[in-house]
Amino acid sequence: MFIGGLNWDTTDAEGLRTYFSQFGKVDACTIMRDPDGRSRGFAFLTFDEPESVNAVTGREHVLDGKAIDPKRAIPREEHLRNTRYFVGGLAPTTNADTMREFFSRFGKVVDATVMVDRESGRSKGFGFVTFEDSNNSDEFVGKLGLMLDDKQVRV
Repeated sequence: MFIGGLNWDTTDAEGLRTYFSQFGKVDACTIMRDPDGRSRGFAFLTFDEPESVNAVTGREHVLDGKAIDPKRAIPREEHLRNTRYFVGGLAPTTNADTMREFFSRFGKVVDATVMVDRESGRSKGFGFVTFEDSNNSDEFVGKLGLMLDDKQVRV
């Protein structure tokens, strides 16, 4: 599991291990540190049984006086098969439908989202597009000249 939002003072992996032991037997626990040895505010934790992860998710957790954010970790191999991509430089007129239509030339789009400001409802100028697979990502990732709604976008 990925454990985010740790208190900067949480430096003892044993304390983390003890807290999460209430959900199952903890196999390994590592608090990530910068080169100076200071906590980076997150950790990785492995349970013996996968069911323990389900017991952790879906509820709130507080450790060392701070709400923490445990999530199911995504294995490194799955990151390599990424199908969700950041799209920056969107025109204010771009919406999910125009994004979906534009990116469908590169493969089957399963989701397209334009991020909007909660209060104004205006586009933040970026979004995400998710494909069924990553087979054609080399055709658009890092490529210049991708024009969507008369504006060059970056993926």
